[in-house]
Amino acid sequence: MQPIKIFTIKRAISYIKYINNEKIIVVDDKNTVRIFDLNELKLDGGFKINLPENRLFSNNVSVSNDGKYLALTIAKKNKAAIWNLESKKLAHTVGWHKGEIESVAFDNKSRYLATGGTDGRTHLWNTDTGKMVGNLAPHSDYVTAIGFSQNSVWCATGSYDKSISITNISSMQFAYKMRIHSAMVTKIKFLKDFKMVSGDREGNLVVSNYAKGKVVKRLPKLPDTAVNFIFDHHEKYMFATTKNKNVFLYDLITYDMVTDQFIKTNSTISSIEFVSNLMYLVIGTVDGILYIYDILSDEKELEKYIHDKQYADAYNLIDKNPLLKDSLSYNHLEKIWENTINQAQALLEKSQKETAEHILKPFMSIPSKRMFIQSLFKDFVEFDKFKTLIAKKKYPLAYSLAHKYPTFKQTAYYKHMEKEWKKSFAIARQLMFEKNKEDYIKKLLAPFRGVPEKTPLIQSLSNEKEIYKLLKQKLLQKDFKTFFELVNRHPFLADLDEYEKALNFADKLLKASNSELKKGNYTKVLQYTQMLQDFPMYEEKAKDLTHKASILANFMQLIANKDYDKVYEYVKSEPFLEDNEDFKKIEKKWEEKIKEAEEYSAKGDVKHILESLKHYMKIKDKLPKIGELIKAAYLYQLLSKLKEEVDDSIIEKGFKNYIQMFGLDLEVSDLITLAQKSGRKLDFKGISEGDKRYWYKNHIPLNIFEETL
Repeated sequence: MQPIKIFTIKRAISYIKYINNEKIIVVDDKNTVRIFDLNELKLDGGFKINLPENRLFSNNVSVSNDGKYLALTIAKKNKAAIWNLESKKLAHTVGWHKGEIESVAFDNKSRYLATGGTDGRTHLWNTDTGKMVGNLAPHSDYVTAIGFSQNSVWCATGSYDKSISITNISSMQFAYKMRIHSAMVTKIKFLKDFKMVSGDREGNLVVSNYAKGKVVKRLPKLPDTAVNFIFDHHEKYMFATTKNKNVFLYDLITYDMVTDQFIKTNSTISSIEFVSNLMYLVIGTVDGILYIYDILSDEKELEKYIHDKQYADAYNLIDKNPLLKDSLSYNHLEKIWENTINQAQALLEKSQKETAEHILKPFMSIPSKRMFIQSLFKDFVEFDKFKTLIAKKKYPLAYSLAHKYPTFKQTAYYKHMEKEWKKSFAIARQLMFEKNKEDYIKKLLAPFRGVPEKTPLIQSLSNEKEIYKLLKQKLLQKDFKTFFELVNRHPFLADLDEYEKALNFADKLLKASNSELKKGNYTKVLQYTQMLQDFPMYEEKAKDLTHKASILANFMQLIANKDYDKVYEYVKSEPFLEDNEDFKKIEKKWEEKIKEAEEYSAKGDVKHILESLKHYMKIKDKLPKIGELIKAAYLYQLLSKLKEEVDDSIIEKGFKNYIQMFGLDLEVSDLITLAQKSGRKLDFKGISEGDKRYWYKNHIPLNIFEETL
């Protein structure tokens, strides 16, 4: 595959981000920002940021999804800068780390920036105010990777300590810590359906269910550090890079590595991005080359191969670029193959072997097709014998040959033989309850005696009359539990039309259940799945649908009753409810109120935080988030007071009040150290530490310096 455009920017490319207006933002190691127009395939502006160089193969650069903000770590300053890309000006400088910031990431709604440091801490910052609004569970070593779920509810942090911590940032409740890597975590990306991919320094790639904290699959290992990976628009494929010159392609359906050389460049790859609506893969390298690939550009070449009947070249191209399987050209190619096989088979049925060989010749150089073609011709060596046996109604021998040569089962002759069997057996079943018809039935079915799969059915006509009658009766009564108990005891019944009718009915039940679930008709779903559970092959699906319908029915009732405390409890235990449209509306209102409260928190305004969020104080799930905002407000009150010339006793009182409510956490410890370094004399002997989990049980002062709590 050849790039459709190459740009040379002379400096190593650290980061590439696609934003929704058909543009990509490219940041080099010298912090020069360039904006490229993908429609015109040209440079469309940029600017230089005067900061120390950023590090390649790390996570110290990030751009928000809306293209508004750029975050860069500031080396040796323990801080990160947030730049407004529209005004090209510094918006905020954030920090509060006791070491350098190792990783930065914006959430997908561009509300928050998360910073992870060498101190093992991860702070959450409001992008509009530039103020800290929360702290995630700390790691025992550097925080090296950060990722957010697609709905921005979950945040994952990876560390040099080899672990990944998962936190629900809507509630600020720590969920769990996963220890699934054997080396430093280098990258975390979220997929849909509660899946997450993480990579480490040794090249391990792990797909996890982040809602349950379980490993789904370990992918084939990369030969070096997992530097980056991105997904196509359907999340069927993953493009991964290491510190070499290749792009590795993974199939996320089968979890296989498709190829280790999907794209090969002349230099080490340092960054990669996928542009879904244009189907572009954008690659940046350490020597400053920006490659833009149209991953479906091969389709024109594929079309030419198909037109010229160069099918071997066509399939070889598809092997190199499996994403072509989503193209119309691939569908056309497969249709040609299917039609050609059908034509060849029809010719072989007429003993026109040479003509069949001629039309299949273009496919003979394709290994997978050649094996099928060779098998087809091998089978048809005996086809004349097969036709003769059918013509003479020697069905036992004909069926024997069909089992030996499976392609015979696709022929008109075999289908005719099967049609004769079904017709004869249907007549025999109608006559089985009439008197003096035994001899006629025997004569009617005589040609099929000796056919292994037919013999039990023939014998059952005389021996198992009542079973047939009962099976038909249970089908009419829709008593599928007894129906399948009969089939289980008498396996030959599975060859009857009644069995096929039952399965068709089950398929309709399943489709109807899924349809009614989407419509919100949960009572109907429960009615359908109650029947569906009697079908052994659908039992698990029925149970899953029953569970979801029951949960949703109760959930919607809770929403109708405005019992939001239990609503959030339900979502916590059943994460799939996050995608419920009614719940999304509730969360949207919460987000609006939180945004308002975060602005007050930035000003140290506890009074208005409490007023803004008063209706959420009865929802247990939201108390940790509210507590984080009040805590942050107190921290900003303390920080502001430290800059004033006030008596040490006032400062001491503020610290004591804070510690009695939230405990001696890392953030207040930083401020105490700052105060002591500035010469303030503070005494904390005999103070009892509070627990931030129960902050709401305390008196909540509007000012942390109040005389008594």
